[in-house]
Amino acid sequence: MAFSMWKDMEEGACAMRLEQLSHLVEITRLHSISRAAETLHISQPALSASVKSLETELGKTLFKRTNKGIFLTAEGERIHDEAEAVLEVINSWYGKRIDAEPEGEIHLACTPIISCYLTPNIIVPFQKLHPGITIFVHGAQHYDIIGRLRTTSANIALTTLSPRSRLIEQARALDWEALHLFTDERRLFIGAGHALAAKDELTAGDLRRLNLAWYSDARDQISRGYAPYFASSFRLANKEDILELVIRNEAVFIQPCHLFRHDYRVLEKLVVERPIPLSEVDPRAEIFALHAPELSGIERLFWDYLLARFSCNL
Repeated sequence: MAFSMWKDMEEGACAMRLEQLSHLVEITRLHSISRAAETLHISQPALSASVKSLETELGKTLFKRTNKGIFLTAEGERIHDEAEAVLEVINSWYGKRIDAEPEGEIHLACTPIISCYLTPNIIVPFQKLHPGITIFVHGAQHYDIIGRLRTTSANIALTTLSPRSRLIEQARALDWEALHLFTDERRLFIGAGHALAAKDELTAGDLRRLNLAWYSDARDQISRGYAPYFASSFRLANKEDILELVIRNEAVFIQPCHLFRHDYRVLEKLVVERPIPLSEVDPRAEIFALHAPELSGIERLFWDYLLARFSCNL
């Protein structure tokens, strides 16, 4: 069986995925990208990007928009019919639909602060859409994210970076893709019952009256840059121990504020945030997502969902 949609393509030159053909068929059936995105369980931006990629691969415009919906062009009708035939042949090989509910496991590595945000806002809603997919989260600090990617089965990672970090260069040297998701701001989190919590803005003099709690790992260069401006430091092994001191008004903690606002201790107003009164230290926390050179179908599904929704609740 020959299909004219392939005839002008050199072998190996096409990056087309079978799911794109399913996308084409479903949009045609419903005459709507938004409705097709719902039935396909992917985001509308991801579906639009899939169609655009397919049109680029084929070098043809497949759809035209009208006030009554989205419809195939004449060229699109021909390709649609051939796409249906291709899917029918492949479905017959496997004895099932090519767009059956996806199943499998996804492993991702991320820092604890991102995990706090990611679980309720990305992972839980994604797994409601795709109950056959299980997501495993591997914890890693920002300075060890490359090591975790090398030693676990994770093919996707999320991390916060300081403006001087070289992690993205290291990831790209390994042929990993790295995309910027959001620019957060590091702020000081202090116990709600602390005397200084009554002030809306702190001064550099106030910092010299406070103890800074941070991680004991020597590679935590971000907190190290703030430490000289405080009275003293507590070096602790994990976030729970650090926040126990903060709630008891014995120390303060510095974290990216948009992410950390999703921690239950902030939501329950056990700790409050204040800007850091230091012009000498850059407060930006850049959030990046990374992925391996090759992703599975369900990993690509999660990646597209992540990019479309990550900043929605920040």
